[in-house]
Amino acid sequence: MNASPKEERNNERLARRSDFGLRLRNSMDKYGPLCVGIDPHRKLLTDWGYNVDADGAEMFAMRMLQAANGRAAAVKFQSPMFERYGSKGFAALERVLYAARQMGIITIVDCLHGGLSTTISAIADAYFKPGAPLRADAITLLPYYGARSLQGLIDDALDNGRGVFIASLTSNEEGKSLQSSIRQVGEYAGKTVAYGIASTAQKNNRDVDGMGSVGLVIGATIGQWINETGVDPAKFTGPILSPGYGWQGADAKDLRTVFKGTKGNVLVTVSRFIASHGPDIAALSEATEAISLDVRQALLEATRIGDLEQRHGEEPEPAQASGDATPSGDETSGDGTSDHQETSEKTRESITVNDTTTTAAEAEEPAGKAGEKELHGGRLLVLTGPAGVGKGTVEVALRKKHPEVWVSVSATTRDPRPGEVNGVNYWFMSEEEFAAKEKAGEFLETALVHGMAHYGTPLKPLEEHMAVGTPTILEIDLQGARRVKEKAKELGLEVMTVFIAPPSFDELVRRLTGRGTETEEQRNRRLETAKVELAAESEFDVTIVNEHVEQAADELWNLIAKEYGVDA
Repeated sequence: MNASPKEERNNERLARRSDFGLRLRNSMDKYGPLCVGIDPHRKLLTDWGYNVDADGAEMFAMRMLQAANGRAAAVKFQSPMFERYGSKGFAALERVLYAARQMGIITIVDCLHGGLSTTISAIADAYFKPGAPLRADAITLLPYYGARSLQGLIDDALDNGRGVFIASLTSNEEGKSLQSSIRQVGEYAGKTVAYGIASTAQKNNRDVDGMGSVGLVIGATIGQWINETGVDPAKFTGPILSPGYGWQGADAKDLRTVFKGTKGNVLVTVSRFIASHGPDIAALSEATEAISLDVRQALLEATRIGDLEQRHGEEPEPAQASGDATPSGDETSGDGTSDHQETSEKTRESITVNDTTTTAAEAEEPAGKAGEKELHGGRLLVLTGPAGVGKGTVEVALRKKHPEVWVSVSATTRDPRPGEVNGVNYWFMSEEEFAAKEKAGEFLETALVHGMAHYGTPLKPLEEHMAVGTPTILEIDLQGARRVKEKAKELGLEVMTVFIAPPSFDELVRRLTGRGTETEEQRNRRLETAKVELAAESEFDVTIVNEHVEQAADELWNLIAKEYGVDA
């Protein structure tokens, strides 16, 4: 039976009002849950060697766009960082928004507009309608005048295939007292302010199949006090924009706490960590990819924790109404090995396990049918190999294909290298702080590496990830691996030790020399250490030769898949 003209109009309107959520969902499925924040702070412009003016902000934004293109689901422009330069700043923002549209990147303008409905209706002309000078895919809104004061503007956005994000639970500490206050009158009397905002936003998503187009802003740093507000992100079906990860203090544990049970609708904004690697576009791109993997892994874990709690019958939290970058430095090859490395004539096709050989085909035998078997706990994978062998490169290739894998972030007393961020590349600390934590038993293992700096593995985050069945890799040196095996017996922890070997010693020398990150004295010391490490290969359960990065990553995943009961 054909639909009536009225039904057709209604269907067309619903399709328009669903458009932003659908486009964002597709982008997140393709590129992951990262939104690159484009915030041209004065200090960043100065650090990049740019003028602190509209031209500098525009150049900064263009480079960040190039880094985000094909690596992030969306970008977010911090409007005040452009507004400070007056008309020239607005013109710069217009141009970078146009550039992003040409690239096909989803854009969010963080302008936090709000006010009387009769006043803010003009905003649609600026951001949403065809030919709008600042046309964006979505903007952020502030509901201080009441969530319903925004409804006219929300309708304008939806009717033009755009979206909005409404500030609900923000990262700033002083916002807590207002957002958790109890409403005295109205539909949500007796509920918190944040609850009323989230519930009002959700009404716009009720008739949408999939992810809606009206979202919330929920800060990643709010932690456990979200429980006091009655807002449950897992019950919200629109997109959630979450600032605060990385530089502002939130880490993977915060994402798991705040977004437990969510189903892939959280978009995490990261700005300064990525920008700190600029202005080199290659370095910015690498940082974007690294942080994207960390964010994706943390949110996958958040989903899994929620599913486990539901399956085990735990009481759900109050719901709103329905109506560590991959380690680098000493642990990374830096040898320029990439996905495009040429394949040599001789290809290693086996995995050596305690002097026995398992074919690659056997290693890939699935442990269970996809979708029928959840991750179960497996052994901790302890990964070791000489400096320069490419352990970090293999890990990056592995996590691009399998972001559910978590790689432990080590602590170290060495100085940070340019672009390294505390808590992402390493936990950097003084010798005194390291010694105090070691005395308190906060490390699984510690070691003095190359006689230059202390390294250690924080025990608590490792235990937390393994407790929820997350495939966990610990990358350490030979000393550390030996100590882990000893300590594991005391803790009742099962481990599998994996040695990453070079095709030959000459190739290892070439890779280590190509890094260019050490003095000749340091390099010679590392090569002497490498000889000792290579001689200890027989101590490990499994050896993987890193001749070709993708193949080594696949072999490593085969081991993980068998341990955790998933398809290879």
